[in-house]
Amino acid sequence: MVDLTRVPVLIGGGQFTNRSPGGDDGPGAWDMLRIAAGEAAADAGDKGLLRRLSDIWLVSSLTLQGEPDAAGRLRDELGAVNARAVNGGAGGAVPQWLAGRAAEEVLRGRRPLVLIAGCEALATKRLRDRAGALDNLRSNMSDSAARGQRAATAPTFPPIDADPGVHAVELAHGLGLPTHMYALAESVVAHQAGDDVAAHRARMGRIMERLNAVAADNPYAWFPARRSAAELATPSPSNRVVCHPFTKYLCAIMDVDMAASVLMTDAQTARDLGLATSDVAFVAGWADAKDIWYVSERPDLGRSPAINACAGSALSMAGASIDDVTAFDLYSAFPVAVEVTMGAIGLTESDPRPLTLTGGLPYHGGAGNNYVTHSLVNTLHRVRSGGADETVLVHGNGYFLTKHAVGVYRGAPPVGATVTQDDLQRSVDADAAPIPLSGTVEGRGHIVAYTVDYDRAGGPADGIVVAEVRGSRTVAIASNELRDALVSADCVGQGVHVTPGAGRNTVAQV
Repeated sequence: MVDLTRVPVLIGGGQFTNRSPGGDDGPGAWDMLRIAAGEAAADAGDKGLLRRLSDIWLVSSLTLQGEPDAAGRLRDELGAVNARAVNGGAGGAVPQWLAGRAAEEVLRGRRPLVLIAGCEALATKRLRDRAGALDNLRSNMSDSAARGQRAATAPTFPPIDADPGVHAVELAHGLGLPTHMYALAESVVAHQAGDDVAAHRARMGRIMERLNAVAADNPYAWFPARRSAAELATPSPSNRVVCHPFTKYLCAIMDVDMAASVLMTDAQTARDLGLATSDVAFVAGWADAKDIWYVSERPDLGRSPAINACAGSALSMAGASIDDVTAFDLYSAFPVAVEVTMGAIGLTESDPRPLTLTGGLPYHGGAGNNYVTHSLVNTLHRVRSGGADETVLVHGNGYFLTKHAVGVYRGAPPVGATVTQDDLQRSVDADAAPIPLSGTVEGRGHIVAYTVDYDRAGGPADGIVVAEVRGSRTVAIASNELRDALVSADCVGQGVHVTPGAGRNTVAQV
């Protein structure tokens, strides 16, 4: 017989979107957090749940970076006087990572009542601060020293990495923004698919159209406008190229005002609260791991051994296979995040199952590190509506397809005792060793990955190439001739010559 005190369940979820950002009288971050937490409690039948919380785990918020103990303040705001308040770490995988840790608390028999919550008010911040929240974020992402200082002064769970995942050689050549790093991987995915530029734009559009359609019907989405595949992927005056091959409509948008929270406990506590099996989502499996830290050192930028391992482990823990999954909520900052995850878990483009229940970061809105908390809320509601046969797989991704967390949520309780995951990281690391990145490589080699940065006027700026020369990797700025070739054809594998320079390498066709 299943010990219900050792079975983790989601019992409530709440969301809030402020569609009138910037107003002096509008809700701020703390207002939105209180609203989302209250909605989660109401969704679970209330019963004074917020005052009974054992834990408050607050996902790291760009909006609240100045708060010395944001989780502690939220505890006070909610009146949860006995709750353990924890500041969650950074990265898009964190909400699912925290869900896994909360589930492990249940497995230990602690019988917790955990609130996982997060918010961003970056749209209001942008309107009130013309310097721009995203401009500040770009500066922070390019300054590893600043990241390290923040990590040292603001303890989090998990800790914020002092190294932001950008190698010094990458940084010296203009890489570092998510648009750049994901675009490098996208060039490899296009090459592996055998697509020319037009065919790959069409592929990205088709995939993202499926996400956009969900956002169009999501009352909490920031951009509920329905757009066709061609409209999403085709450059136009309203849809400029940001970084080849990404147009604006294919990129995550973080300037949003939204909050979300979920409540997790054990199945016996849920029953004691008067909740039926049909009111909860059973947290059936979870796993997390990371890929090679620096994007340019990955042997294959188009695949993720960590996603493959996480999905396999979480499904195995849940006693399920990929064929049992009825819906997915895949992380979707850019098309390549969806494409790589689909490849890792064995989905084809023709698979009719939903790729998202939320709508994707470019259309629902990418609420900083908190997007996946919205995914968890929508997963709970999907499982409730689908009944015992429902199985949802959620994927969270942090940094640049680097940190991954996968959860499996089911409408039926497990048939046997749930066990914790095995340590996956060793097997992931054994699957792919990094290829060293050097700033002083010279000679003939070939293109591994590439992108072309665009200015805001819509013109191409630097072409940036990851090249391999005699078993070593480097990054270099393309000649004008090569830059023009990069945006017009598949250039992965093309022969090039790398010439070292004073701080920046150059690369040309051979």
